[in-house]
This record gives sequence, structure tokens and C-alpha cells, in this order.
Amino acid sequence: MKNRSPITITIISAILATSVQSVTAERSTNQEQLLANAQLSDRQTNQLKSLGVKVAIPSYVPAGFKVASVQVKPCPSGVRRFCPNYAIIYRNPNNSCFAIESTGGGIGDMPSAGLERDYPVNNSILGKGALLKYRKNDRLSGPTLIGSWMGKGPFYRFTGAGSRLFLDTAPPELSNCSDISAQEAVRVWESLRYLP
Repeated sequence: MKNRSPITITIISAILATSVQSVTAERSTNQEQLLANAQLSDRQTNQLKSLGVKVAIPSYVPAGFKVASVQVKPCPSGVRRFCPNYAIIYRNPNNSCFAIESTGGGIGDMPSAGLERDYPVNNSILGKGALLKYRKNDRLSGPTLIGSWMGKGPFYRFTGAGSRLFLDTAPPELSNCSDISAQEAVRVWESLRYLP
């Protein structure tokens, strides 16, 4: 093995330090961009982080949409079954809305009754799933979009307008608004990344 001169070692050390700083700065910029795209305030981000689980947030939100509310439900002391839960609800001035939801468990298959169409979803962190479009029926005042749960616990899904009438767990704010397009819903869902 060759002995390297102190100058060579200094140069190599400087290059490595610069590379580490560059990667750290890039990672910090990406995290800031993710939070900016998801439109979460520091308070909302801290609420989500307080749950102590991986939180998936959208890195793409359609133009005109803002966070209407963030709901968190921590686990009762000592309990880790079917919790914690959160929902990030987005709404635009035209009264369209959707949510990103998460739960610790208690999920099942989505019902097939009323299913009109499914759209494949491939998320880089959660895997493959489907966005399901249900037609108007006796429980729904209009068609609605809802995602099959994805992940391995916690579980995540996209939830569209009217889903409150369909599933009792969906945020009530989704009952008086309209859906975004299925294509936009898939784009939002595929954009989910973990909160830094």
C-alpha cells in the first residue's frame, strides 16, 4: 500500500467534506420543498410529527388547493392498535376537496358494491394499489373516489369528496364538496413521501 502525502490526504478530506455538505444541503432543500408543496404550517407539521409514526404527505397538490385542516388522533396511553390516525384535508375555492388519511390498523377490503372503475396507483414508498371510483347509490349523493389502503402499518389512502357518507371513518369535511378528477387524484396519491 502506498503512503499518501499529507497534501493528498488534505485534498481528499476536503473533497469528501464538500460532498457531504452538498448532499446535506440538497437533502435539506428537498425537505423544505416537500413541506412547501404539501402546504403544511410549522404547527401542522409538528402536530403530525407528534404522533410518532411515519407520516406520508403529498409532494404534489393541484393548483388552487390549500390545507383546510389537519386532524390527528393519537393512541391512548399504552395502546397501539388501530391508531394513531391523521387526516390532511385539502380544499380549493371551487369547493373541491380531498384528504390524505392514515391509520395504524383495523383496515379491510373495500366493498365491491357500487364500484364503477379502478385506477392503478404505484407509489414509490407505499407500493401498488388502486384508486376506486364508486357511482352514486343509496349511501352516496354522487360518485366518489377513495383509495384502497396502502402500506404495511401505518396504512395510508387518498379519500375523495362524499366519502364520509360511504365510510364512517372519513373526515366529515369531505361531505359537502366535490371530487377532483381521477387523474389528479392518482397524481396526488403517487406523490406521497414521508414527512422529513
